[in-house]
Amino acid sequence: MAEEKLIRRWQDAPEIRKIDEEKRTVEFVASDSSVDSYGTVLPVDKWDLSRYAKNGIVGYMHDVYGSSWTKSAEPDDIIGKGVAFIEDDKLIVRITFEPASLNPKADKIFRKLQFGSLHAVSVGFRAIGKGHKGDEERGEDPNVYYYGGMELLEVSVVNIPSNANALKRSIEEERATWDVETEIREPEEGAKAPEAETDYTPTIARARALMAKNNI
Repeated sequence: MAEEKLIRRWQDAPEIRKIDEEKRTVEFVASDSSVDSYGTVLPVDKWDLSRYAKNGIVGYMHDVYGSSWTKSAEPDDIIGKGVAFIEDDKLIVRITFEPASLNPKADKIFRKLQFGSLHAVSVGFRAIGKGHKGDEERGEDPNVYYYGGMELLEVSVVNIPSNANALKRSIEEERATWDVETEIREPEEGAKAPEAETDYTPTIARARALMAKNNI
């Protein structure tokens, strides 16, 4: 997943549609076309579910991408399999949880969903197509960003976000990218096209920060 930018979203008003204890399934409303906490809209008719249909993994808190510097890969981080589909203008995800004999972690999360202490999912997706800021002439909110397409990659059961400041920072960082436009100009006749330049400053700064964090 390193080569792809993963975007995550959760329902502001989590909704469990159905729980089947015998089949160990829980059905969630994962997304709709309303404006979310980030000031963005994920149009339901723009979801591409084909990739998820081939590998419908379900995790807990998006911990599904293998090893990292802080944690080794753990197969029990995959807690079940999911089926995603569109119904009633909503993205619905039906999760089948692994049995307790196979994965105690999955069973605990399933029981917590039944109890009610957990009740939300978050989708991980890749932005595809060209999004846009809202157009008032089309009846859209100019302060909202409308995605042009979303490819669903994974679904996770999550805790309700409790750190409002962290959420606010994340929103501000994402909104800052909306106004970034690349202007492409053709060189004037007879003028030599400028050579491409690479600014390594942000990369160096990130590397130094990581080295300092890890006492390197």
